[in-house]
Amino acid sequence: MPRRPKGLLATVREAVRTWWRSKNDDETGEPETEDAWSDDDTDGPGPRKKVSVHSPPVESALPMAAHGDVFSFQVFPTFQWSSTEMSRDVLKTRVRQHEESAREELLRVAWTAARACAPDDPEAAEQAINTRLSTEGNWCFDDAQGRIRCTPSVRVRVDPAVREHVLQYRLEELTLKETLRVGELRAKRARDLTEAWLEVIKDLELLPELDAHKRRLLVPFASAFADNDFHVAMSALRKDRLTSVQALLRALEGASGAHQRSGMYEFAAMYDAAINAFRMEMGLSPGSWVEDLVMLEESNL
Repeated sequence: MPRRPKGLLATVREAVRTWWRSKNDDETGEPETEDAWSDDDTDGPGPRKKVSVHSPPVESALPMAAHGDVFSFQVFPTFQWSSTEMSRDVLKTRVRQHEESAREELLRVAWTAARACAPDDPEAAEQAINTRLSTEGNWCFDDAQGRIRCTPSVRVRVDPAVREHVLQYRLEELTLKETLRVGELRAKRARDLTEAWLEVIKDLELLPELDAHKRRLLVPFASAFADNDFHVAMSALRKDRLTSVQALLRALEGASGAHQRSGMYEFAAMYDAAINAFRMEMGLSPGSWVEDLVMLEESNL
């Protein structure tokens, strides 16, 4: 009996399907994960393309013991189901009966991987479990509608008891990090503003340059415009230095006078030279531009 000629719609459909297959073969060389046509669109039986679905996320976790068997990781599985023997809609309905078996198989395969990880390191546990599943987590289930393949992966969270224990330390760590960050910003701001005010003072005082001695005396004053805490610290440092300088100068001057009275003029001259050098080093040389400032400071002590 001669075959009935195909209608125009069937001819166009077959041409489109042939073009679609040739296009996919040229570009990827792999079968598509979607059905291009349903069974009602074909004129006869033919091989199906691979379809896949994911199980909906579940709120209940799989507990897996961590190293030491005291704490447990919370493991949240994700299952990808695929088949080449049924449509996507059929696959969605058939995987439900296999989800519990997949969870049991996941627990069996991943248990030892989780148990080797520290209870406070869920990232390591997640990586270890997924690595194990990449080689041992490709399972097949024979169904009335055909074979279904399951590919699992997991997300891991730390034990709630561990989270509660380390929470205060993590918060303290964050506080220290933020304190350091803000402190560095304040230090940079104080440095920049102090340098700016030093330049202002230098210009107003008609100083050709600010050497180390002038900067040592002017920084406490310039810091008052930069940062209050910095100003307090620099003022305290200045007072401490001034007290030490005065004590040392008194000791040197006393030693010089004693040697002069004893007739040891060479030693006295050596002390006088040391005193003058030290006074110059500290910006306290006779007739210097800071002499009046130091005398005023001494009178206030």
